[in-house]
Amino acid sequence: MLTSPPDLALQGLAHVGETPLLCAACGSGYALRIYKRGPREPFPASVSCLGCGHWEDCSPVLTNGMVDAALEARTGRKVAADIDTFVAEWRGRIFQGELVAEFIPDDAVVMLKALHGEVSKDARRWWGGKKRAVRTRAKETTGAVKAAAKEKAGDAAGAAKSAALAADWALRTGGAGPDTAPKKPRSRCTVKGCRGGMVTLSTKVHSTTGKTSEVKIPCGVCHRRKPV
Repeated sequence: MLTSPPDLALQGLAHVGETPLLCAACGSGYALRIYKRGPREPFPASVSCLGCGHWEDCSPVLTNGMVDAALEARTGRKVAADIDTFVAEWRGRIFQGELVAEFIPDDAVVMLKALHGEVSKDARRWWGGKKRAVRTRAKETTGAVKAAAKEKAGDAAGAAKSAALAADWALRTGGAGPDTAPKKPRSRCTVKGCRGGMVTLSTKVHSTTGKTSEVKIPCGVCHRRKPV
């Protein structure tokens, strides 16, 4: 079995005349590799099957001359959409099929375009997410500004209303307003039990029944005080 690259790398089903070219072991006609064997055209070629790994040293239907004819008749590929096929004739025998596509510059262009398309989709999705986030933040900021402006307007309206009421009061009273002079703090009475100028006593003297009862009497200290 050869380890060098094949002379023909078939893809799909090839035909010699009307007969499909098949593997002698597994019967598959796909993924066959053809190798020239010997220096002369009539020598049989060797066939290798990638499906089952079978190696046929001498093909009963293929020769070195047919392999050379196929290589000369191959169409090749100029753009990525092309298929590399061949229809060869050698000593009245027709050999036709399709070869595994070899890499050409246009394949790289197609790959780059496809990659660019995927990158563009990802970029559009990324930018779309960024724009949505910016719009959301803008709406939140606008809402906060409107709320603050509304609050400020409410405060201003309240201040204006208060000023209007004060002006109306001044017109009605001739400028007289509430007494804003500081008041003298009330002094706390030092008599124990004094509440609001009245002292509560538990006594029998003032009771009509002779039993102990509580009686409130004016405080002799703070009750007589009068503001100066």
